[in-house]
Amino acid sequence: MPEFKGVLMIIGAMGFGVLLAIICFFLGGWLVFKTKNAVPGEKFLGGVPKGEVFHLPDTNDEEFPAAPQEVLEKTNSFLQQFSNRNTGGIG
Repeated sequence: MPEFKGVLMIIGAMGFGVLLAIICFFLGGWLVFKTKNAVPGEKFLGGVPKGEVFHLPDTNDEEFPAAPQEVLEKTNSFLQQFSNRNTGGIG
């Protein structure tokens, strides 16, 4: 009888593993389905958000605004320090 209990334990553990694998398979399929069919702004377990989505309006038409003169002067003085040094390298 003791070997029979061991066999039942092994079969039960394998059955539990198969059941767990099936549950994970269906859960993964549901997750893929949810992500493929989601609309922008949709919550994961909720629905489509009510109202408008918050966004900041573009107030500046320039993509890269001009840098202030003070920043340019500081940058030039910083780079000048490196250009005056003897690096000791070959060349």
